[in-house]
Amino acid sequence: GFIKFGSRVDVYLPLDAEIDVVMGQSTTGNTTVIGHLKNKQAEA
Repeated sequence: GFIKFGSRVDVYLPLDAEIDVVMGQSTTGNTTVIGHLKNKQAEA
């Protein structure tokens, strides 16, 4: 879908995700990496 300019978007990530942005930081869709998910199979 299309998010109009100034619209708010909520993103929910698992609690163990590594977050790469800080609160208030500007982000750009398809450009800004907001976080990484941990590979649970690699930890086992």
